[in-house]
Amino acid sequence: MNVCGVLVHTVPDRADEVARALGEIPGSELHGAADGGRLIVTLEDTPQATALDGLAAIHRLPGVVAAALVYHGFDQDRGSAAPHVMEA
Repeated sequence: MNVCGVLVHTVPDRADEVARALGEIPGSELHGAADGGRLIVTLEDTPQATALDGLAAIHRLPGVVAAALVYHGFDQDRGSAAPHVMEA
């Protein structure tokens, strides 16, 4: 299991457009929005694409200024009680 937390900075006038486009990226989920066009997103690996593919897709969306990886969690063995977690 691979989970990434991403802070997406958008052109403020295009934040709603970017939020809608995120729904087309496999494994992405929008969790909230903040003033100034910032969006809080998680990405997970799916059978169709990796979370890294999702991050690259976010960078290519019209209206996106930057997307910063702020959290990464990886659990190679889903049976593990305590997954290995890295935070940026």
